[in-house]
Amino acid sequence: MLLPRLCFIAALAAAAGGAGAWAACVRWLPLEVARDPGRALPGLRIDGEPVTGDVRTFVEGRAQALAARRVRLVVRDGDAVRPVTENTLGELGVSVDVDAVTSRALRLGRSDDVLTRGHLADRAHRGDLDVPLEPRIDPRALIDRVLPYKDDLDLPAVAARLDLEKHEIVTEHDGRALDPDGAAVQLARAATDGSVVEIELPFAAVEPQVTRASLARIDITHVLASFETNFSRTGDQGPRARNIEVAASHLDGVVIEPGQAVSFNEIVGPRTEENGFKHAFEILKGEMVEGTGGGTCQVASTLHAIAFFGGLDIVQRLPHSRPSGYISAGLDATVVYPIVDLKLRNPFSFPVVVHSSVAGNKIKMELLGADKPVEVSFGRSVISTTPFTRRVVEDPGVTKPKRKQKGIEGMELYRSRVLAFHGGQKKVEGGRDVYPPTMEIWHVPPGFDESTLPPLGMDMPKPEAAPGVGI
Repeated sequence: MLLPRLCFIAALAAAAGGAGAWAACVRWLPLEVARDPGRALPGLRIDGEPVTGDVRTFVEGRAQALAARRVRLVVRDGDAVRPVTENTLGELGVSVDVDAVTSRALRLGRSDDVLTRGHLADRAHRGDLDVPLEPRIDPRALIDRVLPYKDDLDLPAVAARLDLEKHEIVTEHDGRALDPDGAAVQLARAATDGSVVEIELPFAAVEPQVTRASLARIDITHVLASFETNFSRTGDQGPRARNIEVAASHLDGVVIEPGQAVSFNEIVGPRTEENGFKHAFEILKGEMVEGTGGGTCQVASTLHAIAFFGGLDIVQRLPHSRPSGYISAGLDATVVYPIVDLKLRNPFSFPVVVHSSVAGNKIKMELLGADKPVEVSFGRSVISTTPFTRRVVEDPGVTKPKRKQKGIEGMELYRSRVLAFHGGQKKVEGGRDVYPPTMEIWHVPPGFDESTLPPLGMDMPKPEAAPGVGI
Protein backbone atom coordinates (compact mmCIF):
# COMPACT_ATOMS: atom_id res chain seq x y z
CA MET A 1 0.00 0.00 0.00
CA LEU A 2 2.89 2.41 0.72
CA LEU A 3 4.35 2.45 -2.79
CA PRO A 4 1.11 3.25 -4.69
CA ARG A 5 0.23 6.00 -2.17
CA LEU A 6 3.63 7.65 -2.56
CA CYS A 7 3.56 7.44 -6.34
CA PHE A 8 0.05 8.89 -6.34
CA ILE A 9 1.32 11.88 -4.33
CA ALA A 10 4.24 12.28 -6.65
CA ALA A 11 1.93 12.09 -9.70
CA LEU A 12 -0.19 14.89 -8.31
CA ALA A 13 2.97 16.92 -7.73
CA ALA A 14 4.09 16.20 -11.29
CA ALA A 15 0.77 17.36 -12.69
CA ALA A 16 1.06 20.59 -10.73
CA GLY A 17 4.73 21.40 -11.19
CA GLY A 18 6.36 19.21 -13.80
CA ALA A 19 8.37 16.02 -14.08
CA GLY A 20 11.16 17.01 -11.62
CA ALA A 21 9.19 16.00 -8.54
CA TRP A 22 8.37 12.64 -10.10
CA ALA A 23 12.05 12.01 -10.89
CA ALA A 24 13.01 12.93 -7.34
CA CYS A 25 10.39 10.56 -5.99
CA VAL A 26 11.63 7.73 -8.16
CA ARG A 27 15.20 8.23 -6.83
CA TRP A 28 13.97 8.41 -3.25
CA LEU A 29 11.60 5.43 -3.33
CA PRO A 30 14.23 2.61 -3.25
CA LEU A 31 15.81 4.08 -0.11
CA GLU A 32 12.44 4.59 1.57
CA VAL A 33 11.35 1.08 0.81
CA ALA A 34 14.69 -0.49 1.86
CA ARG A 35 14.86 1.55 5.12
CA ASP A 36 18.52 0.48 5.63
CA PRO A 37 19.56 2.24 8.90
CA GLY A 38 23.23 2.54 7.85
CA ARG A 39 22.69 3.65 4.28
CA ALA A 40 22.95 7.27 3.10
CA LEU A 41 21.14 8.89 0.21
CA PRO A 42 22.76 7.73 -3.04
CA GLY A 43 25.35 10.32 -4.10
CA LEU A 44 25.52 12.04 -0.68
CA ARG A 45 28.91 13.57 0.08
CA ILE A 46 30.61 13.91 3.47
CA ASP A 47 33.53 16.33 3.77
CA GLY A 48 33.43 16.69 -0.05
CA GLU A 49 33.76 12.97 -0.79
CA PRO A 50 30.98 10.63 -2.02
CA VAL A 51 29.87 8.22 0.69
CA THR A 52 30.76 4.58 0.12
CA GLY A 53 29.65 1.69 2.29
CA ASP A 54 28.56 2.09 5.89
CA VAL A 55 28.12 5.79 6.81
CA ARG A 56 29.68 5.60 10.27
CA THR A 57 32.74 3.75 8.97
CA PHE A 58 33.11 6.36 6.23
CA VAL A 59 32.87 9.26 8.71
CA GLU A 60 35.48 7.64 10.98
CA GLY A 61 37.86 7.38 8.02
CA ARG A 62 37.40 11.04 7.09
CA ALA A 63 37.92 12.07 10.74
CA GLN A 64 41.14 10.05 10.97
CA ALA A 65 42.45 11.57 7.72
CA LEU A 66 41.73 15.05 9.03
CA ALA A 67 43.48 14.41 12.36
CA ALA A 68 46.53 12.99 10.52
CA ARG A 69 46.97 16.02 8.23
CA ARG A 70 50.18 17.89 9.09
CA VAL A 71 50.52 21.67 9.32
CA ARG A 72 53.34 24.03 10.26
CA LEU A 73 52.96 26.72 12.90
CA VAL A 74 54.90 29.80 11.84
CA VAL A 75 55.60 33.32 13.10
CA ARG A 76 55.92 36.36 10.88
CA ASP A 77 58.65 38.84 11.82
CA GLY A 78 58.38 41.65 9.30
CA ASP A 79 58.83 40.09 5.88
CA ALA A 80 60.42 36.93 7.29
CA VAL A 81 58.41 33.82 8.16
CA ARG A 82 59.94 31.68 10.90
CA PRO A 83 58.81 28.06 11.49
CA VAL A 84 57.98 27.18 15.08
CA THR A 85 56.84 23.56 15.03
CA GLU A 86 55.13 21.01 12.76
CA ASN A 87 52.30 18.83 14.05
CA THR A 88 49.25 16.90 12.95
CA LEU A 89 45.88 18.59 13.37
CA GLY A 90 45.02 15.90 15.89
CA GLU A 91 48.06 16.78 18.01
CA LEU A 92 46.94 20.42 17.93
CA GLY A 93 43.52 19.53 19.35
CA VAL A 94 41.38 19.05 16.21
CA SER A 95 38.74 16.31 16.47
CA VAL A 96 35.41 15.31 14.90
CA ASP A 97 32.18 14.26 16.64
CA VAL A 98 31.71 11.08 14.59
CA ASP A 99 28.30 10.28 16.16
CA ALA A 100 26.91 13.74 15.36
CA VAL A 101 28.12 13.74 11.73
CA THR A 102 26.84 10.21 11.16
CA SER A 103 23.45 11.13 12.61
CA ARG A 104 23.13 14.21 10.39
CA ALA A 105 24.02 12.21 7.28
CA LEU A 106 21.50 9.43 8.02
CA ARG A 107 18.66 11.86 8.85
CA LEU A 108 18.80 13.31 5.33
CA GLY A 109 16.02 11.63 3.36
CA ARG A 110 14.41 10.11 6.46
CA SER A 111 12.62 13.16 7.87
CA ASP A 112 10.32 15.99 6.75
CA ASP A 113 7.57 15.58 4.15
CA VAL A 114 7.62 13.35 1.11
CA LEU A 115 8.43 16.08 -1.40
CA THR A 116 11.26 17.48 0.74
CA ARG A 117 12.76 14.03 1.01
CA GLY A 118 12.46 13.60 -2.72
CA HIS A 119 14.11 16.98 -3.29
CA LEU A 120 17.05 16.02 -1.02
CA ALA A 121 17.42 12.71 -2.79
CA ASP A 122 17.57 14.54 -6.11
CA ARG A 123 20.27 16.94 -4.83
CA ALA A 124 22.30 14.01 -3.47
CA HIS A 125 22.02 12.26 -6.82
CA ARG A 126 23.43 15.38 -8.53
CA GLY A 127 26.31 15.57 -6.00
CA ASP A 128 25.03 18.85 -4.56
CA LEU A 129 24.40 17.61 -1.01
CA ASP A 130 27.44 17.64 1.29
CA VAL A 131 27.62 17.08 5.08
CA PRO A 132 30.63 18.92 6.61
CA LEU A 133 32.71 17.35 9.38
CA GLU A 134 32.51 20.55 11.45
CA PRO A 135 35.76 19.84 13.38
CA ARG A 136 36.07 20.89 17.01
CA ILE A 137 39.10 22.56 18.61
CA ASP A 138 40.48 21.79 22.06
CA PRO A 139 42.38 25.02 22.93
CA ARG A 140 44.27 23.27 25.73
CA ALA A 141 46.00 20.91 23.30
CA LEU A 142 47.02 23.83 21.08
CA ILE A 143 48.36 25.81 24.05
CA ASP A 144 50.31 22.78 25.30
CA ARG A 145 52.05 22.57 21.90
CA VAL A 146 53.05 26.24 21.67
CA LEU A 147 53.64 26.96 25.37
CA PRO A 148 57.29 25.72 25.31
CA TYR A 149 57.99 28.36 22.62
CA LYS A 150 56.12 31.22 24.32
CA ASP A 151 59.16 32.75 26.05
CA ASP A 152 60.98 32.88 22.73
CA LEU A 153 57.97 34.12 20.77
CA ASP A 154 56.71 36.80 23.15
CA LEU A 155 58.47 40.15 23.16
CA PRO A 156 58.23 42.49 26.17
CA ALA A 157 57.14 46.04 25.58
CA VAL A 158 59.98 48.58 25.67
CA ALA A 159 59.04 51.57 27.77
CA ALA A 160 59.93 55.10 26.77
CA ARG A 161 62.84 56.48 28.75
CA LEU A 162 64.75 59.64 29.33
CA ASP A 163 68.23 59.97 27.88
CA LEU A 164 69.59 62.15 30.67
CA GLU A 165 72.86 62.86 28.87
CA LYS A 166 71.32 63.97 25.56
CA HIS A 167 68.18 65.41 27.18
CA GLU A 168 66.05 63.38 24.78
CA ILE A 169 63.15 60.96 25.08
CA VAL A 170 63.75 57.48 23.68
CA THR A 171 60.41 56.42 22.18
CA GLU A 172 58.59 53.35 23.44
CA HIS A 173 57.94 50.17 21.42
CA ASP A 174 54.99 47.81 21.74
CA GLY A 175 55.64 44.22 22.71
CA ARG A 176 53.63 41.18 21.75
CA ALA A 177 52.05 38.19 23.49
CA LEU A 178 50.80 35.01 21.87
CA ASP A 179 47.01 35.13 21.41
CA PRO A 180 45.65 31.63 22.23
CA ASP A 181 42.08 32.48 21.18
CA GLY A 182 43.25 33.88 17.87
CA ALA A 183 45.43 30.81 17.33
CA ALA A 184 42.40 28.55 17.89
CA VAL A 185 40.45 30.50 15.24
CA GLN A 186 43.33 30.12 12.75
CA LEU A 187 43.52 26.41 13.52
CA ALA A 188 39.76 26.00 12.93
CA ARG A 189 40.12 27.63 9.52
CA ALA A 190 42.97 25.30 8.62
CA ALA A 191 40.90 22.28 9.70
CA THR A 192 38.13 23.19 7.23
CA ASP A 193 40.45 24.08 4.34
CA GLY A 194 42.59 21.20 3.12
CA SER A 195 44.86 23.53 1.14
CA VAL A 196 46.24 25.19 4.27
CA VAL A 197 49.69 23.88 5.24
CA GLU A 198 50.88 26.83 7.37
CA ILE A 199 49.19 28.50 10.32
CA GLU A 200 50.54 31.92 11.23
CA LEU A 201 50.37 32.35 14.98
CA PRO A 202 48.65 35.61 15.94
CA PHE A 203 49.84 37.95 18.69
CA ALA A 204 48.18 40.57 20.84
CA ALA A 205 49.97 43.88 21.17
CA VAL A 206 51.43 44.65 24.60
CA GLU A 207 51.59 48.36 25.25
CA PRO A 208 54.29 49.77 27.56
CA GLN A 209 53.19 51.50 30.73
CA VAL A 210 55.57 54.41 30.08
CA THR A 211 55.03 56.34 26.85
CA ARG A 212 56.63 59.36 25.28
CA ALA A 213 53.58 61.44 26.16
CA SER A 214 53.70 60.43 29.82
CA LEU A 215 57.30 61.59 30.24
CA ALA A 216 56.39 65.24 29.80
CA ARG A 217 55.27 65.37 33.45
CA ILE A 218 58.40 63.77 34.94
CA ASP A 219 60.04 65.71 37.79
CA ILE A 220 63.65 64.69 38.55
CA THR A 221 64.65 67.55 40.83
CA HIS A 222 65.46 65.33 43.85
CA VAL A 223 68.06 62.57 44.25
CA LEU A 224 66.43 59.78 46.27
CA ALA A 225 69.63 57.71 46.36
CA SER A 226 72.99 57.36 44.64
CA PHE A 227 75.58 54.58 44.65
CA GLU A 228 78.77 53.74 42.78
CA THR A 229 80.99 50.70 42.37
CA ASN A 230 84.43 50.27 40.85
CA PHE A 231 85.74 47.78 38.28
CA SER A 232 88.90 47.07 36.35
CA ARG A 233 89.67 47.42 32.66
CA THR A 234 93.16 45.89 32.65
CA GLY A 235 94.14 42.51 31.20
CA ASP A 236 91.29 40.07 30.70
CA GLN A 237 88.87 42.49 32.45
CA GLY A 238 88.35 44.53 29.27
CA PRO A 239 85.34 42.53 27.98
CA ARG A 240 83.76 42.60 31.44
CA ALA A 241 84.10 46.39 31.51
CA ARG A 242 82.41 46.59 28.11
CA ASN A 243 79.50 44.48 29.40
CA ILE A 244 79.09 46.85 32.33
CA GLU A 245 78.85 49.77 29.92
CA VAL A 246 76.26 47.98 27.77
CA ALA A 247 74.04 46.94 30.69
CA ALA A 248 74.29 50.39 32.29
CA SER A 249 73.24 52.05 29.02
CA HIS A 250 70.02 50.01 28.95
CA LEU A 251 69.12 51.25 32.44
CA ASP A 252 69.87 54.92 31.96
CA GLY A 253 66.65 56.93 31.74
CA VAL A 254 64.32 54.09 32.72
CA VAL A 255 61.12 55.47 34.26
CA ILE A 256 59.28 53.52 36.96
CA GLU A 257 55.70 54.73 37.34
CA PRO A 258 53.86 54.74 40.70
CA GLY A 259 53.02 51.15 41.60
CA GLN A 260 54.90 49.76 38.59
CA ALA A 261 57.25 46.78 38.93
CA VAL A 262 60.24 46.48 36.59
CA SER A 263 62.53 43.59 35.72
CA PHE A 264 66.30 43.92 35.23
CA ASN A 265 66.28 41.06 32.71
CA GLU A 266 63.49 42.59 30.64
CA ILE A 267 65.16 46.02 30.54
CA VAL A 268 68.71 44.83 29.83
CA GLY A 269 67.67 41.94 27.58
CA PRO A 270 69.48 38.71 26.72
CA ARG A 271 73.23 38.54 27.33
CA THR A 272 74.11 37.82 23.73
CA GLU A 273 76.60 39.20 21.27
CA GLU A 274 73.66 40.44 19.18
CA ASN A 275 72.65 42.56 22.19
CA GLY A 276 76.16 44.00 22.53
CA PHE A 277 77.61 41.71 25.22
CA LYS A 278 80.99 40.01 25.09
CA HIS A 279 82.56 36.90 26.62
CA ALA A 280 83.91 37.68 30.08
CA PHE A 281 84.53 35.99 33.39
CA GLU A 282 81.58 35.54 35.74
CA ILE A 283 80.74 33.55 38.87
CA LEU A 284 78.95 30.24 38.27
CA LYS A 285 78.32 27.93 41.21
CA GLY A 286 81.07 29.60 43.19
CA GLU A 287 83.72 29.40 40.47
CA MET A 288 84.99 31.95 37.96
CA VAL A 289 84.10 30.79 34.46
CA GLU A 290 83.93 32.49 31.09
CA GLY A 291 80.48 33.32 29.80
CA THR A 292 78.69 35.91 27.68
CA GLY A 293 77.62 38.90 29.75
CA GLY A 294 80.01 38.69 32.68
CA GLY A 295 79.79 41.97 34.59
CA THR A 296 76.01 42.44 34.43
CA CYS A 297 75.73 41.31 38.05
CA GLN A 298 77.78 44.35 39.12
CA VAL A 299 75.30 46.58 37.29
CA ALA A 300 72.39 44.74 38.93
CA SER A 301 74.03 45.09 42.34
CA THR A 302 74.52 48.83 41.86
CA LEU A 303 70.88 49.16 40.80
CA HIS A 304 69.80 47.16 43.84
CA ALA A 305 71.78 49.49 46.08
CA ILE A 306 70.01 52.67 44.85
CA ALA A 307 66.65 50.89 45.05
CA PHE A 308 67.50 49.76 48.59
CA PHE A 309 68.57 53.20 49.80
CA GLY A 310 65.94 55.01 47.73
CA GLY A 311 63.09 53.16 49.43
CA LEU A 312 61.82 51.11 46.48
CA ASP A 313 60.20 47.75 47.14
CA ILE A 314 62.59 44.87 46.48
CA VAL A 315 60.24 42.36 44.86
CA GLN A 316 62.82 39.75 43.81
CA ARG A 317 66.53 39.57 44.58
CA LEU A 318 69.11 36.83 45.17
CA PRO A 319 72.63 37.26 46.58
CA HIS A 320 75.69 35.89 44.81
CA SER A 321 77.11 32.49 45.55
CA ARG A 322 80.01 34.29 47.23
CA PRO A 323 80.63 37.84 48.51
CA SER A 324 81.60 40.35 45.83
CA GLY A 325 84.66 42.56 46.03
CA TYR A 326 82.90 45.58 44.53
CA ILE A 327 79.98 45.84 47.01
CA SER A 328 79.21 44.97 50.62
CA ALA A 329 77.67 41.58 51.33
CA GLY A 330 73.95 42.06 51.72
CA LEU A 331 73.69 44.71 49.01
CA ASP A 332 74.69 42.56 46.03
CA ALA A 333 72.24 41.04 43.55
CA THR A 334 72.88 38.25 41.07
CA VAL A 335 71.11 37.95 37.71
CA VAL A 336 71.09 35.16 35.13
CA TYR A 337 69.04 35.68 31.98
CA PRO A 338 66.20 34.75 31.89
CA ILE A 339 65.71 32.74 35.10
CA VAL A 340 67.33 34.75 37.92
CA ASP A 341 66.10 38.33 38.05
CA LEU A 342 66.12 41.54 40.06
CA LYS A 343 62.64 43.05 40.26
CA LEU A 344 61.77 46.39 41.85
CA ARG A 345 58.54 48.28 42.50
CA ASN A 346 57.92 52.00 42.94
CA PRO A 347 55.80 52.50 46.10
CA PHE A 348 55.62 56.28 45.78
CA SER A 349 52.89 58.51 44.31
CA PHE A 350 55.30 59.96 41.72
CA PRO A 351 57.45 58.38 39.01
CA VAL A 352 61.15 57.78 39.60
CA VAL A 353 63.93 57.71 37.01
CA VAL A 354 67.16 55.67 36.96
CA HIS A 355 70.24 57.60 35.87
CA SER A 356 73.16 55.30 35.10
CA SER A 357 76.58 56.38 33.86
CA VAL A 358 80.02 54.85 33.44
CA ALA A 359 83.20 56.92 33.59
CA GLY A 360 86.67 55.46 33.81
CA ASN A 361 86.61 52.51 36.22
CA LYS A 362 83.40 53.51 37.96
CA ILE A 363 79.70 52.92 37.45
CA LYS A 364 77.43 55.42 39.16
CA MET A 365 73.66 55.27 39.52
CA GLU A 366 71.12 57.74 40.82
CA LEU A 367 67.43 57.39 41.59
CA LEU A 368 65.68 60.67 40.70
CA GLY A 369 62.18 61.91 41.47
CA ALA A 370 59.94 64.75 42.58
CA ASP A 371 60.59 64.22 46.31
CA LYS A 372 62.75 62.32 48.80
CA PRO A 373 60.12 60.98 51.19
CA VAL A 374 62.24 58.50 53.15
CA GLU A 375 65.66 58.12 54.77
CA VAL A 376 67.07 54.58 54.68
CA SER A 377 69.74 52.92 56.81
CA PHE A 378 71.39 49.56 56.25
CA GLY A 379 72.51 47.14 58.93
CA ARG A 380 73.95 43.66 58.94
CA SER A 381 75.38 41.14 61.37
CA VAL A 382 77.12 37.83 60.76
CA ILE A 383 75.17 34.90 62.18
CA SER A 384 77.62 32.12 61.36
CA THR A 385 80.58 31.24 59.16
CA THR A 386 81.56 28.10 57.29
CA PRO A 387 85.19 27.19 56.49
CA PHE A 388 86.10 26.52 52.89
CA THR A 389 87.62 23.31 51.55
CA ARG A 390 90.18 22.50 48.90
CA ARG A 391 89.97 20.76 45.54
CA VAL A 392 93.11 19.55 43.75
CA VAL A 393 93.05 19.04 39.99
CA GLU A 394 95.79 17.13 38.17
CA ASP A 395 96.65 19.26 35.14
CA PRO A 396 99.24 18.08 32.57
CA GLY A 397 99.59 21.70 31.48
CA VAL A 398 101.35 22.84 34.68
CA THR A 399 104.87 22.00 35.83
CA LYS A 400 104.42 23.13 39.43
CA PRO A 401 101.49 23.62 41.82
CA LYS A 402 99.41 26.72 41.16
CA ARG A 403 96.48 28.06 43.12
CA LYS A 404 93.79 28.84 40.53
CA GLN A 405 91.16 30.11 42.94
CA LYS A 406 91.38 31.42 46.48
CA GLY A 407 89.06 29.95 49.05
CA ILE A 408 86.50 32.22 50.71
CA GLU A 409 84.83 31.51 54.01
CA GLY A 410 81.08 31.05 53.75
CA MET A 411 78.77 33.03 55.96
CA GLU A 412 75.17 33.60 56.91
CA LEU A 413 74.25 37.16 57.76
CA TYR A 414 71.18 39.06 58.87
CA ARG A 415 70.53 42.19 56.81
CA SER A 416 68.13 44.93 57.82
CA ARG A 417 66.66 48.05 56.26
CA VAL A 418 65.11 50.82 58.34
CA LEU A 419 62.90 53.24 56.42
CA ALA A 420 62.16 56.51 58.23
CA PHE A 421 59.45 58.46 56.42
CA HIS A 422 59.11 62.24 56.66
CA GLY A 423 55.68 61.88 58.22
CA GLY A 424 57.17 60.15 61.23
CA GLN A 425 56.36 56.57 60.29
CA LYS A 426 59.08 53.96 60.49
CA LYS A 427 59.33 50.60 58.79
CA VAL A 428 61.87 47.88 59.54
CA GLU A 429 62.63 45.09 57.08
CA GLY A 430 64.97 42.17 57.60
CA GLY A 431 66.16 38.98 55.99
CA ARG A 432 68.95 36.45 55.81
CA ASP A 433 71.59 36.09 53.12
CA VAL A 434 73.59 32.89 52.84
CA TYR A 435 76.92 32.80 51.00
CA PRO A 436 78.25 29.24 50.63
CA PRO A 437 82.01 28.80 51.10
CA THR A 438 84.09 29.21 47.94
CA MET A 439 86.33 26.23 47.34
CA GLU A 440 90.08 26.71 47.08
CA ILE A 441 91.26 25.18 43.80
CA TRP A 442 94.81 24.04 43.03
CA HIS A 443 96.14 22.73 39.73
CA VAL A 444 99.11 20.37 40.13
CA PRO A 445 101.22 18.21 37.81
CA PRO A 446 100.10 14.58 37.45
CA GLY A 447 101.31 12.42 40.35
CA PHE A 448 102.01 15.39 42.63
CA ASP A 449 101.95 14.68 46.37
CA GLU A 450 99.00 16.74 47.67
CA SER A 451 100.27 16.52 51.24
CA THR A 452 103.11 18.89 50.35
CA LEU A 453 100.70 21.73 49.51
CA PRO A 454 100.64 24.62 52.01
CA PRO A 455 97.83 24.94 54.59
CA LEU A 456 94.40 26.15 53.48
CA GLY A 457 94.43 29.78 52.43
CA MET A 458 98.21 29.87 51.93
CA ASP A 459 100.10 30.08 48.66
CA MET A 460 103.31 28.16 47.86
CA PRO A 461 106.31 29.75 49.55
CA LYS A 462 108.64 31.69 47.28
CA PRO A 463 112.06 30.08 46.74
CA GLU A 464 114.88 31.61 48.79
CA ALA A 465 117.55 33.53 46.91
CA ALA A 466 120.77 31.65 46.22
CA PRO A 467 123.78 32.52 48.51
CA GLY A 468 125.74 35.51 47.30
CA VAL A 469 122.85 36.85 45.22
CA GLY A 470 121.68 40.25 46.35
CA ILE A 471 120.31 43.56 45.17
